[in-house]
Amino acid sequence: MSKLEFQTDRHATDADPQGASLASEEARVQQRLAEAIYEHRIPSGTKLPEADLCRILGTSRGTLRKVLDRLADEQLVEQIPNRGAFVARPSIETTRDVYALRRILEAGVVRSLARCDCKPWINKVRLQVGEEREANRVGDTSRYIRLAGKFHLDLAAATGNQALNQHLKRVVAQTSLMTALYDVPGTNTCSVHEHLEILEAIEAGRLEDAERLMEDHLKGCERQLRLGDEPPAVDLSQALGGLATMPAGTAGRISTKTSGKASSQAVPARKTPARRKPRAGAGQ
Repeated sequence: MSKLEFQTDRHATDADPQGASLASEEARVQQRLAEAIYEHRIPSGTKLPEADLCRILGTSRGTLRKVLDRLADEQLVEQIPNRGAFVARPSIETTRDVYALRRILEAGVVRSLARCDCKPWINKVRLQVGEEREANRVGDTSRYIRLAGKFHLDLAAATGNQALNQHLKRVVAQTSLMTALYDVPGTNTCSVHEHLEILEAIEAGRLEDAERLMEDHLKGCERQLRLGDEPPAVDLSQALGGLATMPAGTAGRISTKTSGKASSQAVPARKTPARRKPRAGAGQ
């Protein structure tokens, strides 16, 4: 699954150190937020208050708003007018539809590759699967997700069909988000062993096996998703490794509800003053 490719200002060059510094700051903030979402530290549906994020990440509102716009373009964040930004939460129906589309597209990919000479590309992809296994072994979740998605994109690129490749990039990005948001922490939705089996079937020219293995692989990924669960509350300061200290009792405890009138930040209960007993004879 592909990680976000952090964009930088194309005009931020060595000749413009101020622009380069701004671009570097935006990339830093975007990486912190994106990785926290991909690694389950900020669950889907979590509200992302600007004031809290600026304090936690040590950045300006201008920089944060640019980053949130970019994450919204990548469909990682949803921005709701008059309510703010939330970690995106694709619907169950959308998730099912996108995985069904992937099965259709990637069945065509492996069918095409199994008919062609795979020598120019297969060894490189096989080495990458080894890197994927190592990232999984050491618990590098961000890198594992990126390499697992790249496996599928490299197969599409090997077909030489640019239209297919570009379309699949968008679809894989969507399912990468869905995996990051909905899989059970500690599980691996994209199996390294299954990737190797798919490569072996393609290399041997076994069209039907390659298609079946890819379809079973993607269905297995979908089955492992935890869809429909209510996300828990999250401490943004802890999730992002905040630099600044927040007031006691409000340490970034953010509600993950995206609807209704729930407050976005935990508020201490207000104490109701005790009623005085009326004096003898009062009101008589």
